Amino acid sequence: MPKFKSTQDILRIIGNKDQIRNFGVIAHVDHGKTTMSDSLLAASGIISPSVAGQALALDSMKLEQNRQMTIRGANVTLYYELGGKEYVINMIDTPGHIDFTGRVTRSLRAIDGAVVVCDSVEGVKTQTETVTRQALEERVRPVLYINKIDRLVKELRLTPEKMQQWLSNIISDFNRLISIYAEPEYREKWKVSIQDSTVAFGSAKDRWAFTFDVAGKSGVKFSDIYDAYVNNKPEVLIEKIPLHDAILSMVIKHHPPPHVAQAYRIPAIWKGDLNSDVGQSLLKCDDNGPVVMMVTNIVVDPQAGIVATGRLFSGTVVSGMTLNLIGAKRAERVQSVNMYFGPYREIVEKQTAGNIPASP
Repeated sequence: MPKFKSTQDILRIIGNKDQIRNFGVIAHVDHGKTTMSDSLLAASGIISPSVAGQALALDSMKLEQNRQMTIRGANVTLYYELGGKEYVINMIDTPGHIDFTGRVTRSLRAIDGAVVVCDSVEGVKTQTETVTRQALEERVRPVLYINKIDRLVKELRLTPEKMQQWLSNIISDFNRLISIYAEPEYREKWKVSIQDSTVAFGSAKDRWAFTFDVAGKSGVKFSDIYDAYVNNKPEVLIEKIPLHDAILSMVIKHHPPPHVAQAYRIPAIWKGDLNSDVGQSLLKCDDNGPVVMMVTNIVVDPQAGIVATGRLFSGTVVSGMTLNLIGAKRAERVQSVNMYFGPYREIVEKQTAGNIPASP
């Protein structure tokens, strides 16, 4: 995977909406989603690979670092190549703790797909069910990442055959949630399976993962995973099946680009007139339409002041333009347009529909 591209490269790529993906990471608390997010950042050259898993790069609030949990949704832009094509992937790491479900809902509004992280030993838990239900209500398509596979070997002492049986039960439990909570149109279409690579297995802590597709290319089998941990050599897996390849290829193949997603998501999440100019612009993810942005997070920056981050469903945000804040019933001027790089923001000229900009 190439190192992180320049801002200009990223802006060039996102001119084509087919090359954009907006996804989030959701899970029961402590199932490893922030560790997984850190590993994706490390692979993009944003943080050092040697500290991935400990750095908690997306947990930038001091309280989050101290409590070892994610409270706010955090944003990052990743670059990835698949099949010779370049992609820009906007990732949001959402809270997993039950106290912050309102913030999960706001984050879900901004994304089109979700990677649901599930602990291999604990399986589908109460909060796994809650966040999956929330995602499906927002018409956000889920894929499944079963994390901490090393626990099946080191703690449960399962053989490779027993591991596969155990994991099949978790997949069945997850698909049961989709049967219960998905709308009829998506109930079968969005179920996950090993064969179509909508399920990944791995260890975020040790930075490896694989899907059916990845296993086919790499030749890795469950017996290799078992041997790696029995012999205490998980590093051999990082070289063969790095985590970012499995997760990001799964996101690109199975999560829709923004203009495709908005065509079916807007009728569920926007209550206005779909036949109006605004409605049509939202459905088409139109860069030339009126600016409509759903704010998902507001922070106070010591230098920039109040910074709003959210999903731009329609229009183009440009520095200096005046926008109406519907909830606050007032107008404000956009001081600058920013894009996220890890926990940091970088000023860019503009952001077009389908992206997740930040604006002081």
